[in-house]
Amino acid sequence: MKGANSQPRRKPQAARSPGRPPGRTLRDGVLADRETLLTAAERLIRKAGTGVSLEAIAIEAGVTKPILYRGVGDRQALVYALAERLAQRMAGDVERKVAAASSTEDALRRLVAGYLDGARAERNLYLYVTAGVTGDGQLEQSLLLADRTAEQFAEGIASFRAAHGADPGVATVWSIGLVGALHYVTLWWLREETADLTVVTEQLTALLWAGMKLDENGSPGAS
Repeated sequence: MKGANSQPRRKPQAARSPGRPPGRTLRDGVLADRETLLTAAERLIRKAGTGVSLEAIAIEAGVTKPILYRGVGDRQALVYALAERLAQRMAGDVERKVAAASSTEDALRRLVAGYLDGARAERNLYLYVTAGVTGDGQLEQSLLLADRTAEQFAEGIASFRAAHGADPGVATVWSIGLVGALHYVTLWWLREETADLTVVTEQLTALLWAGMKLDENGSPGAS
């Protein structure tokens, strides 16, 4: 259900001078490139939670804080970079699940279940990238995961409605609306923890599907 209704957004670039090489770790002198630093950040957030500092991440990576800044940037740039990595992994996992769907409704159910399961598997990282920036960057950060997930909704919505004579032009707004519901249910579910994944998936799928399905006469439920 991946679509082309959303354009990739620019993400902040690390503050690195042209031509400057990545720094070396303090422990063994191995080059600490951007991917190594981001992997270390993910590792620490998974272990220690969402309150980790840039200093702690630098220590986890075995570098100085200036090297972390050179390779990744400030906290906002770090959050964007981690959100991009998480979005790519979650989108890939969901795509594989959706590919095995037997119907449009089943595809929606698999997308919901895949998103919830991915957020649970990366609980600390998901919370970090959805709440880790304040001020001017918060809106852009909040929409980063939403944009990626909405792409997976939008094409399916447009195709489904076009095939049944309904306006496919609602796909972008509807997909963002669906993602908003999905995101807040995910946050609630992560907080409650005891809520059953299957039950939550079925209840949310029923709500979202109600906006796409046909009525008993075979006409679009909405135009």
